[in-house]
Amino acid sequence: MKNHTLLIDGNSIGYAAQQATKLISGGMETQAAFGMIRELRSLRQVHPEYTPFVLWDGRAQWRFDLYPPYKGSRNSTPEQVAMKESYKRQRPYIARLLRHLGVRQLTVTSAEADDMGGYFAKLLSSAPGSKVGLITGDEDWMQLVRAATATSGEVWWKDPRSDGKFTNHKNFYDKTGCRTPFAFLETKILMGDGSDEITGVGGIGEKGAPEFIAEFGSVREFWRRCDAGEFVPRLKAHKRLYEGICPLDIDQWMTNYPGDPADAKALKKYKDSWPGQGRLIYKRNFQLMQLLKVPAPAKADVQLDAGKFDKEAFAEVCQELAFASILKNLDEFTNTFLQK
Repeated sequence: MKNHTLLIDGNSIGYAAQQATKLISGGMETQAAFGMIRELRSLRQVHPEYTPFVLWDGRAQWRFDLYPPYKGSRNSTPEQVAMKESYKRQRPYIARLLRHLGVRQLTVTSAEADDMGGYFAKLLSSAPGSKVGLITGDEDWMQLVRAATATSGEVWWKDPRSDGKFTNHKNFYDKTGCRTPFAFLETKILMGDGSDEITGVGGIGEKGAPEFIAEFGSVREFWRRCDAGEFVPRLKAHKRLYEGICPLDIDQWMTNYPGDPADAKALKKYKDSWPGQGRLIYKRNFQLMQLLKVPAPAKADVQLDAGKFDKEAFAEVCQELAFASILKNLDEFTNTFLQK
């Protein structure tokens, strides 16, 4: 059997299933559990030569310490809170269903699934001829896409919610507009990530970020050209990305204005003299968003459920959740997970 693996972002797939048509059993919503195992079966059918490996989120506290607003508004509405609570109730059932189908599951308490996706994508694609599929709706994982080489395997990305969202090294530019996965990462770093509440490098923006990377190739090359005098930054955004290491944000900077607030011209000149924080923000966002060099997790933080195929135990959970359509064709459904 070839050494091929599907790294599956458990919460990404689970939350997507949670938003499907509601299913109720015993007063509890069950659509996330139902959709999750159906998606796993579909993945096994489409990619029978791959071994599925579900990664669950722990809490990467270091990200919140580095940037307190991180993911700050994800539970800001009653609807978001209700959806999260409903999904949380189903998570133990999802884990049991996957366990009894023989699917491996991993949680690292100090890391997110993204981090472990980065770590295992590199580890599992290190052997020639190996293939790793990244199954998630999170486009940040596309920075991990790689072509096979003489010494390592291939890594591709797929959003199972949409058949058209498949990215590998061959169609990478067509799908992302970026020449390389690293260029894609730097574009995201400059833009920021609204879903995670990560602000971008001020003044560059969603349109400007791809144009900037297309022009300079990388932020490091931009800095090199500036250092060498080959490029003189004139735009504020460029100046602030090159020189922006001010410890004060713009509001703190203006609080220190020494002149007469009524002197509009002097006030504007002082405001324009703010060196910005562009370089600091870039470095911060690189730490928050890169998945290329994730260290091995501490053994004490690793929770591995190796799974063991048990059709009867799986059927019992399906009965608890009233998954009649699966129970009706139990052998057909479960046999998919016995493929080698």
